[in-house]
Amino acid sequence: MSYCVHCGVQLSDYHEECPLCGTKVLDPNAKIDPATRDFPKYRERFKNKGPDYMKRLLAGTIISYAAAIYIVILLMINVLVNNTISWSLIPCLSLVLVWFGVGFPLLKPGQSFYRLFTYDTFATALYLLALNYVISSNFSWAQYASSGLLFVWTIMSGIFIADRIKRRIPIILYYIVSSIIFTAFYALILTNSDIIVHVVLPIYLFTLFFSVLTFLFSKAMVFDIFNFLSILFMNIALTAFAIDMILTRYFQNAFNPTWSLIVLVALVPLSLGGLLMRNLRVLRTHIAKKFHR
Repeated sequence: MSYCVHCGVQLSDYHEECPLCGTKVLDPNAKIDPATRDFPKYRERFKNKGPDYMKRLLAGTIISYAAAIYIVILLMINVLVNNTISWSLIPCLSLVLVWFGVGFPLLKPGQSFYRLFTYDTFATALYLLALNYVISSNFSWAQYASSGLLFVWTIMSGIFIADRIKRRIPIILYYIVSSIIFTAFYALILTNSDIIVHVVLPIYLFTLFFSVLTFLFSKAMVFDIFNFLSILFMNIALTAFAIDMILTRYFQNAFNPTWSLIVLVALVPLSLGGLLMRNLRVLRTHIAKKFHR
């Protein structure tokens, strides 16, 4: 067993140089198996944690400790002066938000832009909600600002979605679903009307359900214009029927479909006709192959 002459690290027989300091190992008779060399991993590990890494880590640690000390001081002053915690929550929450924007990235170097953007977006949304609640004991204006930030994050996330997800879910469908969800949410918080819960949201959900159903059936089947039109017409007819049932149930207090029956009569035969045309074409191709033989 040998040791490095420079730093004293214990060396293995296959080491050509010290895994810690890089000093050459002078042993010309040693048999080296290239598959067992481990010093590049050690060197890469220490290379990544160079002076820049340590400076960022030190700066992040200092900012974290400074923010924590200021928070504790503000809380203690508030308690000593007012015997309660009230106004100190506002600067404390602000310090936490600043730490998320400045201190946290320094403590976690190498984070991707999307991950940092996600942290900052959710931290800002929570900050606005907490600030609104501290000031007025409700979420009167913060619910709009926070939901707007989350909507922007959702739109931006469509750019950074992994390619393996994009292959299964088209980006346009992702944007449609997110837009429908946020539109329904805004409709719900803008008014307390009963019509939002019993009419608007069910219509949104049924429309979303049949849109996703159309997409899944189209992906599951081999693309063919007849198949696609058949699925599309059938789902449009079912969506219209569901909307008609929701409206009559709310306004007439009874399931009494009216105009949707016309849509069903018009589109269901078209859907079945598309499937029939597709099957006839397949049958005709099969018969042609048989006779050709």
